[in-house]
Amino acid sequence: MVSSIRFGGMASGLDTEKIVKELMNAERAPLNRLLKNKQLQEWKRDSYREMNSMLLDFQKSLDSLRFTTNFDKKKAVSDNDSAVTVKTNGKPTLSNYSIKVNQVATAAVPASTSLTPTLANSTTKFTSDFSFEITAGGNTSTINVTTDDTLDSVIRQINQSSSGVKATYFNNQLVLTNSDGTTFDLNVTSGSGAELGLGSTKLTSSAGTPGKDAIVEINGVSHTLKGNTFTYDGMEFTVKQTTVSPVNVSVKADEDAVFNAISNFVTKYNEVIDKVNAKTSEKKNKGYEPLLDEDREKLSETVAEKMENMAKSGILQRDSTLTSVLNSMRFALTNPLKGADASFDTLSEIGITGATNSKYAYLDKGKLYIDETKLREAINKNGEKVVQLFTQYSSNKDANETGLAQRMYDELNKTIKLLSSKAGNSTAAVDDSEIGKNLSRISDDINSWQDRLKKTEDRYWKQFTAMETALSKYNSQSSWFTNMSSGQ
Repeated sequence: MVSSIRFGGMASGLDTEKIVKELMNAERAPLNRLLKNKQLQEWKRDSYREMNSMLLDFQKSLDSLRFTTNFDKKKAVSDNDSAVTVKTNGKPTLSNYSIKVNQVATAAVPASTSLTPTLANSTTKFTSDFSFEITAGGNTSTINVTTDDTLDSVIRQINQSSSGVKATYFNNQLVLTNSDGTTFDLNVTSGSGAELGLGSTKLTSSAGTPGKDAIVEINGVSHTLKGNTFTYDGMEFTVKQTTVSPVNVSVKADEDAVFNAISNFVTKYNEVIDKVNAKTSEKKNKGYEPLLDEDREKLSETVAEKMENMAKSGILQRDSTLTSVLNSMRFALTNPLKGADASFDTLSEIGITGATNSKYAYLDKGKLYIDETKLREAINKNGEKVVQLFTQYSSNKDANETGLAQRMYDELNKTIKLLSSKAGNSTAAVDDSEIGKNLSRISDDINSWQDRLKKTEDRYWKQFTAMETALSKYNSQSSWFTNMSSGQ
C-alpha cells in the first residue's frame, strides 16, 4: 500500500510536523495510561510469583517435620571407643548391645623373598640364556629366560605360572610373594641366574604368617568374622582391640537430628517473615511511574533503571493476601495442640518463643527465637512429645488436633493456590490467572487505541494537506490577479 503524500507547510510556512506531533501527544494520553498500567500489572505479577516461589520452597521444607518417620533416627554410642566404635546405618531393634572382643582380625603376611638383578633396569635384555624352577606347595613351574627377555617379560612369566607365586619390580629389587603363606623355593636348573640375582644353590623364601579372624561375642553369642569392621542389626561396628569385659553400646534417638530439624524450620520461617514483611512494608514513591519508551530514550541507562526501581517500590505495599498469610502462619503456630500433653502443646513450652517483651519487640514482626538449652532438654527428656507437637495426625482434619508442621503446610497451601490464581506461574502454557486476564484485556485496549490514533493522525495530516493545497491555489490565483492588474 502506497502511503499518502503529506505536505508540511509548503504554502503556509507552518511547522506541520511539530503541530501534528503536539496534537497527537494529547491524543495519546489514554494509550500512555494503558501502557503504564500494563507495566504495573506485570511488575505486580512478577512480585507475586517471587513471593509464591519462596512460600513453595518453605512448604516443601516442612516435609522434614510433618512425618514421624523423619524423626525416627537412631544414634549408637560405645562406652569404650578405643576398643569398639559404632555408627548406625539402619534401624537397630534393641536399645543396648554387649560386645566382647576375644580376638582382633589380622591380615596374613605372605611368604616372600627378594632378588637383586644386575640389569640396568626392567627393560634391559638378558645377555645369556638360563632356566629356574619355582616350587610352591608341591607344585613346580619352570621359567625359561633367553636373551630376548627382560625383567618385565620374566615377571609376566612368573605371574602367569601355576606356582601361585607373584613377582613385582620395586626399588631395583625383584620381590616374589606367595599369598597363601607357604614357603617356596627358587632353583636354577640350567645356565647362570646371576643376572637375575640367583646363585647356584637353592633359595628358600621366608615363611609367611597366616591371618586371623576376628572373634567377638554380641549379646553373649560368639561370632567369627573375616575382618574387624562388620554390620550387625542396622549398625556398623569396628573392633580395635581385645577386651576383658564386654563393651556396652547404647542406642537412643538422635537428639541432634531432631534439634537440627526444628532449628532449620525456625530459620526458614524467620526468613519468610522477613521477606514478606519487607515486601508489604516497602515504601511507595509518589510521583514515580513506569517509563515509556520515548521517556527511556531521553535518559541514561543508570538514571532510567533508578527511576524504574523507584516506580516499582511498594507494588505490594499492605497487600491483603500476603499480610493474611503472615497472620495465618502465626495462628498455626500459636494455637495449642489439642490431644497433646498440656505441658507440650505449644512452641513456648519447648523453648521457642517470639521476641522478648520490650518496646522494640514490634520490630521483629513475628519472628521466632530458640532457647537452645530448653529445647535440647525437652528433646532429651520428652522427645516423643516434642515430635508429637509437630507431627500429630488428625483423622478428622481438625486443625486444632493437627501437628504444627502440617498446620503450617495447609495454611501455606491456601496462600500458594490464591497467589497462583492471582498471578499464575511462568511455566504455564496459558495464563488464565486474574492478572493474566487483566493483562490480556489491557493488550487488546492498547491495540484498539493504536489503531484509533493511527486514524486520528492520518485525519490531521489530511486536514493540513487540504489546507496547504487550498493556500497554494489561493496564492496562485492571487499572483494571476496581481499580474493582470499591473498589465492594464
